[in-house]
Amino acid sequence: MNTVTNTITLRIPDGSARAYIVNAPPKAYFLIENLLTYKRDFGKWKRAETIYDPYERALPVGVIPRVREFFREKGIRVRVRDERTVKGVPINGEWNEEIKLRPYQQRGVKKALKAGMGVLALPVGSGKTIVGLRIIHELNISSLIIVHTKELLYQWAEQVERVLGVKPGIVGDNNWEERPVTVAMIQTLLSRGVDKLSLDYGVVMFDECHRTSAAEKFFELGMSLPQKYRFGLSATPWRRVKGEEIKIEGAIGPIIYEIRADTLIKEGFLARPRFKVLRYESEKVPFSERYKEFYEEMVMNHHERNRAIVSEAVRLAKKGHRVLIDVKRIEHGEELVKMLKEHGVNAEFLSSQTPNRWEILEAYRNGEINVLVSTLLKEGVDIPEISAIILAGGGKSDVMTIQTIGRALRPKNGKNAVIVDVLDDDPLLFTHFIERQKALLGYYGKYYDRALMNEFGIGEKKSKKRAKSR
Repeated sequence: MNTVTNTITLRIPDGSARAYIVNAPPKAYFLIENLLTYKRDFGKWKRAETIYDPYERALPVGVIPRVREFFREKGIRVRVRDERTVKGVPINGEWNEEIKLRPYQQRGVKKALKAGMGVLALPVGSGKTIVGLRIIHELNISSLIIVHTKELLYQWAEQVERVLGVKPGIVGDNNWEERPVTVAMIQTLLSRGVDKLSLDYGVVMFDECHRTSAAEKFFELGMSLPQKYRFGLSATPWRRVKGEEIKIEGAIGPIIYEIRADTLIKEGFLARPRFKVLRYESEKVPFSERYKEFYEEMVMNHHERNRAIVSEAVRLAKKGHRVLIDVKRIEHGEELVKMLKEHGVNAEFLSSQTPNRWEILEAYRNGEINVLVSTLLKEGVDIPEISAIILAGGGKSDVMTIQTIGRALRPKNGKNAVIVDVLDDDPLLFTHFIERQKALLGYYGKYYDRALMNEFGIGEKKSKKRAKSR
């Protein structure tokens, strides 16, 4: 090949989140499409999907580093002609001098400013919000922060004012007020349209970017926002469904900085976890083949299981722990609260439908409530007072498991964070338990309980065999 055919040129027009192939060797078009194509599982069949547009010869800006690296290994150079301009106005905020960045936070900010886009993977409790706000402060350009829950909407708004000293705009929860730093819900922007935004933003930042609504909506929003500076913050930068990772990458960029939870535990920034498996006697045999009824019988309404959970919560509360019991269904949470109160424990239930949830959260933070049962506190909600977690809801989501137990990993004056999982005898529920434990092992590395590794074969092939044999 000569020099001309050995080069691919990509053009990013001003105001676009896509790059267009200007010229490339003939074979490169096929290779790019193949690189950006994945298969979605639809049960009995799989369907190929792509984030590359072969008609427009366009690809999301976030995958440019992936394309570059792919062709570099083949000896083909990728040139990028970036015509985007950075719009927006100065924020002119004042950084709160009481907030000092930790060394790993400083490194993350430096990486982000150099890269200009990408995901920063920081464990739950590591101060992702502070890192995000420092990036905004350093760039000093009007910024749009994307969240996916009301709790995060107001939590970010409070932090913007506390850390940057500027009053934030809020878009979401029946509000549409824009300011140089605006916090917006993804659902509101998609339903009303990003064209309704009246200010120019130079930075777009996605919080909990592994999860923000669904990958389809996340990708849709990311492609409709033209900002040159685009960042994602995540404690769990992976998704279970194949293909969703590349959509997130397409909208934001690759992971540009990652620090593991076990590193921060070693350095004393996160509490060391203590793992416990809660066992109970089960004589029930599920009668339903439908998962909904099966779950209700074997998890929600299983008296022995619930009694074991309540007994453990009472024990932890008496030892001075602030306990969070994580559930998946409102009815389950309400039943556990009823049982806890019968044991004389000051407990409350919290869900997105709880009308006085802010008052309940405040009472929990102040120590007026010992045990909080919730379907809500899985992502982003910051309650450093939690010191013990009981995973009562089952399920196998690695993302949700890590997000939930991360609530308890803030340092507690040398006290270990207690993480309790429920071991179910049913073969299906047992496989879910194994999946959760694998997530914990992968996330906490050498701080995971070696005795549990040996007992259940976590991290070894035999764990699968045991799960099938039960």
